[in-house]
Amino acid sequence: MSYNDLPKLDSNFINLLSKTLKKRLPAITSSEHLDDLINILMDSLNKGEIYTLLNSNKPSIELKGKGWPLDHLDALKASGWIKGQDSPMVLEGNLLSWRRWHEEMNNVLKHLKDKSTQAPHQIQKINKLTNNLKKSNLNEAQLLAVEAVNNHNLILLSGGPGTGKTSTIVEMLLKVLTINKGLRIGLGAPTGKAARRLEETIQKSIIHLDDHQKHKLLDIPCTTLHRWLQANEGVFRRNEATQLQLDILVVDEMSMVDLSLMQGLLKALPKDSQLILVGDPDQLPPIGNGAVWHKLHEQQTLKVFEKCAFRLTKVYRNRGKLADLANTIRDKDINEFFNELLKVKKSPSIGVISSNKKEIPPEIIKILKIHQAKLSELTRKTTPFLISDGTLSINTKDAESANNLLKCLEELMVLCPRRYGPWSIDHIHKTILGDTLDKSILDWPAGTPVICGENQSELNLANGDLGIIVGEKENKYLLFRRQSSKKQSFHLIHPIRVKNISPAFAITVHKSQGSEADRVVFLWPDTINKTPSSDKNQLTNKDYERKLIYTAITRAKLNLDLAICSET
Repeated sequence: MSYNDLPKLDSNFINLLSKTLKKRLPAITSSEHLDDLINILMDSLNKGEIYTLLNSNKPSIELKGKGWPLDHLDALKASGWIKGQDSPMVLEGNLLSWRRWHEEMNNVLKHLKDKSTQAPHQIQKINKLTNNLKKSNLNEAQLLAVEAVNNHNLILLSGGPGTGKTSTIVEMLLKVLTINKGLRIGLGAPTGKAARRLEETIQKSIIHLDDHQKHKLLDIPCTTLHRWLQANEGVFRRNEATQLQLDILVVDEMSMVDLSLMQGLLKALPKDSQLILVGDPDQLPPIGNGAVWHKLHEQQTLKVFEKCAFRLTKVYRNRGKLADLANTIRDKDINEFFNELLKVKKSPSIGVISSNKKEIPPEIIKILKIHQAKLSELTRKTTPFLISDGTLSINTKDAESANNLLKCLEELMVLCPRRYGPWSIDHIHKTILGDTLDKSILDWPAGTPVICGENQSELNLANGDLGIIVGEKENKYLLFRRQSSKKQSFHLIHPIRVKNISPAFAITVHKSQGSEADRVVFLWPDTINKTPSSDKNQLTNKDYERKLIYTAITRAKLNLDLAICSET
């Protein structure tokens, strides 16, 4: 079930691709074995992965040819499909990939490697700043990362939740601004939620600073990478010809950045600009092709960047049992995690619900209904109205109500690994909304959470932005927070203007990346193995599932309710 949320590739397309390859490069070896390899590579792309490991573990598709993997390797080597610079595939060791994505990833790595060896020309070394840094609460790894801004145009900063990534970023920015007040700095993240969270966490991290330092940091623009690149219908208007006028760009939530977005970013940045990449390599890879952050943290690749790569491990935020669970799924086998989970006694921060997956567990429905009632009540206090120029706005009094409403919305996050099927987001929405789910959004009740499914720069909306329905009957509108604003402000948008909108009582784990909630409910719809499996030929991607569970768990700040499927 590891990637059921992702759209499946059309089998007709795969068959056509196979026929085209065989016509262009006639194979003298087993057609079934080569068909298997094409299917495996396309299956990997469907999961956002451009490399496939050809080892004794069978892949997550049904194989036509026998003798995996030796007979498949023999067929591949005899086919001519990996020979020469124009071959369609590349085999390095036991890693197989399509040549196109392999070369694009190598180009990105080369670009980053070149940047890592450059010294920032706009920042001169000032040793006297070191003493000021030592007075801060940074640990040794954080201090080394901050000092690195003097020496490298590329910095890789990784770590899990609560390890001080934001505090380190703040100290980096303070240092460079003290050296050069005129630096042009930008903050970015792959989604609107992630950008706003970055902005908010920085604001919380600078409370102890004096007003002058606060103003310096609060003046730094923070928005999505797509907005930085002026993305429009898949095209980046910022590129080699119209580059960003930035000396430093900080990118958070790098685990969500795919190959295409990374390529666009590197093209749009001046060659001598400084790039600070931040993220958690244990989270899910991006939905798009090419997990750049995960590739950078492969052992062999990381050696190339060891002088500018810093891993934060000391946890400052006390997450108790939540941290223990996250560490277990990060460091151990998925079956060991579930064995540990079953041993968890009643805890104020963790609840384990075991239920038959034919219906959404009653405990979760109760949680959702209580939250829905709170949202409905708060919605009645938020009233959109027309101002003199005919546009919609919210007055000062209603702005406080709007803020309270959206804060309540963000307190609970219900996560599913699947979009359809048992215990999916579709299953939850059918349970909550009933027949109105398939009707117009204008038929959904006020207080219904919604999620934007497409970037719409003209509305200042980004894919993944969460909002809520306010108003009644024909006067219903969608309320969103306004992104990248230093002041508290909101959007009121008529539903007909939004191209892609869905209810959001529950969202997929992928959509949750870059955000947190006080309480997270996570539904795991597959029957768990209570003992570690010795079957190496399971048709599942355990590493993907491990990252999926880790990502879901680490969205919770205070409480986690985890529903697991009992035997049916």
